[in-house]
Amino acid sequence: MTNDSLKSRLSELKGNGFFKDLVIKRGIEKEFFRVNSEGFISKKAHPKSLGSALKNKYITTDFAEAQVELVTPTFENIDDLYEFLHSLHIFVAQNIDKDEMLWPYSMPPKIKDESEINLGYYHQSGIGLLKHVYRRGLKVRYGATMQCVSGMHYNFSIKQNSFLALINSSDQKDINEIYLGLVRNFKRIYWYVLAEFGQTNVVDKSFVNNRDHNLKSLNENDMYLENATSLRMSEIGYQSKAQKGLDIKYNSLNSFLEKIKSAITVPYEEFKNKNLQDSNGEYHQISDGVIQIENEYYDSIRPKRSASNDMRPYDLLKNFGIEYLEIRGVDISPADINGMSKHHIRFLDLILIYCLVSPSPKITHDEKKIIDSNDNISIYNGRSNKANIVMDGQEINIILAKEKILDNIRSIADVMNESDLFHQAINHVTESPKGELPKESFHEDGIELAKKNLAILKSSKGRNIDSIKKEVVLSLKELENMSKNSIDEMNEFVKNYNLDLWGEL
Repeated sequence: MTNDSLKSRLSELKGNGFFKDLVIKRGIEKEFFRVNSEGFISKKAHPKSLGSALKNKYITTDFAEAQVELVTPTFENIDDLYEFLHSLHIFVAQNIDKDEMLWPYSMPPKIKDESEINLGYYHQSGIGLLKHVYRRGLKVRYGATMQCVSGMHYNFSIKQNSFLALINSSDQKDINEIYLGLVRNFKRIYWYVLAEFGQTNVVDKSFVNNRDHNLKSLNENDMYLENATSLRMSEIGYQSKAQKGLDIKYNSLNSFLEKIKSAITVPYEEFKNKNLQDSNGEYHQISDGVIQIENEYYDSIRPKRSASNDMRPYDLLKNFGIEYLEIRGVDISPADINGMSKHHIRFLDLILIYCLVSPSPKITHDEKKIIDSNDNISIYNGRSNKANIVMDGQEINIILAKEKILDNIRSIADVMNESDLFHQAINHVTESPKGELPKESFHEDGIELAKKNLAILKSSKGRNIDSIKKEVVLSLKELENMSKNSIDEMNEFVKNYNLDLWGEL
């Protein structure tokens, strides 16, 4: 979309009150590791002082017992969102063991032996075992090291009333279409997001042990690519070759759901050969499809619906439609103690509103190839002023392409409420240092920053600590009241989990 045509569109939307009445709803999820005083991933179980990982809606675990996941509620005010996320950091820092710290990067610290990474364990019940088996499956498929990559997930939606000025409709089918249009446009410019939010061009050598890669040696401890933006999103990062064949284009909600269902239910040869159960007869995969469950589908952005009545994500989307979008392809920013600053939040808002209001034709097979190619160029070479990408059907230098996108984003900032704050966000994010090399080594720099952050957090007071404490107590009480299942009952639950999807085939 040219800047002139965008300005015309924005003028029209401003005239009908879209920006005046625009309400954005936001939430953040962050994954990061508890590490010991030497910077290695903690072997200790998820602390009871943080509540139940199964029942606490604010603090849980991701792949590993030591991989904390923070989940904020939804906020309309950016200051409130940032403050709640900060309060979660403060509470965690003040309630982990005294010899533990919080790792400040997306890429993990040095890993001496990946077999020592303890997988998330939840409860002696069907749902508890299912969550554990899912993580066993990830380890079996991809290895534990890859699963130790962490990131920020930004959940974005606009309030129901805001759709009226945009599409003159509040019908869920129309909302689905407008969100899918946003998703397609986000995919089209994800190369740009990688360039502005990428923070992972260096990894500890242990991360690529016995794996094919194209990284270069930086020092005796680290590997890197000088012009890379986000190795986290590269072939050595949080990726799956098996999933690339799914060819998901987000041209309709039904086609997306059909692809997801097929990916779960149709056996994939490589994973089928690993069997659903190990040599001891214990489940170590939920499914032998390309993905075990919906959450295993990796992408930079996903359509979502809030959990309800124990319904699975597939059924929620199929029955009720898209409620919000989960932006997943964002690295942790080590420059901010929360991993994402208010400037980053506003900048993401501008990108997503730009994607929302711009025309979004269906993605063709040829365009999908271009999108994937642009992403790879940005991932591996996005800091080079000699890199070229394809934009509007033409090959263009990445610096010029970034300037075009930035002009459009500035036009969005012009019409937003609190326009000055959004322009400040643009300046902050675009001018902030990225891809800085470690002073000593990646691992040692991580320890130094973790110590600094921990001291700040331990001496801080958060506005939301009381509500976080209440959730901890409530989650432990809910866990205590959960009935336990026998081994046979738990195995039966895992075995039957995907049967409802198979029944639809």
